[in-house]
Amino acid sequence: MLTILAAAVLAALVLLIAPPHAHGNFVYWANQTPGSTIGRAKINGTGPNNAFISGINQPRGVAVDSKFIYWAEGGGGTASIGRANLDGSGVNHQFITSNVTNPVGLAVTSSGIYWTNEVGMGGTSIGHANIDGSSPAAGFVPGPIDTCGLATDSSFVYFFGGDGLHIGRATLAGSGVDPTFLLIPEPFCGLAVDSSYLYWGSDGGNTVGRVPVGGGAPNGAFVPTGTTSGGPLGVAVNSQYLFWSNQDALTIGRSNINGSSPNPVLIQGTTNPFLLAAAPSNKITVNSIAKKKSKGTATINAKVPGPGQITLNQTSTPPDANATAAAVKQVGLTIPQASSFSLAVKPVGKTAKKLNKQIKKQLKKKRKAKAKAKVTTYIHFVPAGVAGVPNTLQVKVTLVKQRTKKK
Repeated sequence: MLTILAAAVLAALVLLIAPPHAHGNFVYWANQTPGSTIGRAKINGTGPNNAFISGINQPRGVAVDSKFIYWAEGGGGTASIGRANLDGSGVNHQFITSNVTNPVGLAVTSSGIYWTNEVGMGGTSIGHANIDGSSPAAGFVPGPIDTCGLATDSSFVYFFGGDGLHIGRATLAGSGVDPTFLLIPEPFCGLAVDSSYLYWGSDGGNTVGRVPVGGGAPNGAFVPTGTTSGGPLGVAVNSQYLFWSNQDALTIGRSNINGSSPNPVLIQGTTNPFLLAAAPSNKITVNSIAKKKSKGTATINAKVPGPGQITLNQTSTPPDANATAAAVKQVGLTIPQASSFSLAVKPVGKTAKKLNKQIKKQLKKKRKAKAKAKVTTYIHFVPAGVAGVPNTLQVKVTLVKQRTKKK
């Protein structure tokens, strides 16, 4: 009985101190009727789950942030914006119901949710609500617009203009509406944006097009998608990859962010893939750990797959404001792109005192002294962007300090 109790207590402690599993690194898609599901797979194409969230009435647009997945659901009187946790739990089909009519495109920012409304022939607009679902408004950005696609960055909401020739935009507050912001060739369906470009599904050559987000020459054939008719119906982008839905082939395709290595069948077995959403990879990889014995410090060399914030401290959740209890000095970095980086592991508090005390004690008796201290550190990575899911990697480091007594 005591053994079982001890095991239970140990298991509980492990859950409390272990870094949480982060539900990042995924691409999501809506399966239109007859699918009626949201599918999900890892961004490398593995682990596909075509019915990740099921029982959805006519799923259309999909969006993700660091906590939730959102989708446009249904038409007419049953229309709504749904929401669930990133692990698929807590499904709420009626997250937003007011001022939602035939929603198709969907996008989120850190503070708001945007969707396209379609009412009858030509009655289109962009709706908006706060990120908690409150204060839904139907005509936040007036139409006419093409409802098959919506994208947001930190400043603007982007949409297809109603003339079938342009990408339009408005501020996140709904002002400065410009329905002819960028002239692009053959817009079809699906719209995505990153810090540099806007991407869209192009009908003419069955491609994904690209145009600089600040204006410039568009490239309507940026990536060949492998579709045989109708062009891709969904486009999504993260810091590494560009994704699109091939509805005729029932696949999800992917290329590198620069358009190279297109693979139109990365994810197979989808039911009826439509609009997409993608989260950036939050993987942390340690390349090496180097010790500087003269100072009793170490340097962790690691890498991440995209831009974001890096923090090193001694707690499993960032940041650690309690510096007096820390064994290592907290450090932080901003990573502008996928790259390797170095983090200094410097002992402070009791750990620094322990090393110094061992060195002093040994030098009283002999000419050379060596001290060791084991510390458990945590590297925290928060990918840039609204869909960046935080991740934490535990790294155990043995600090070694050596001194030689001067003659």
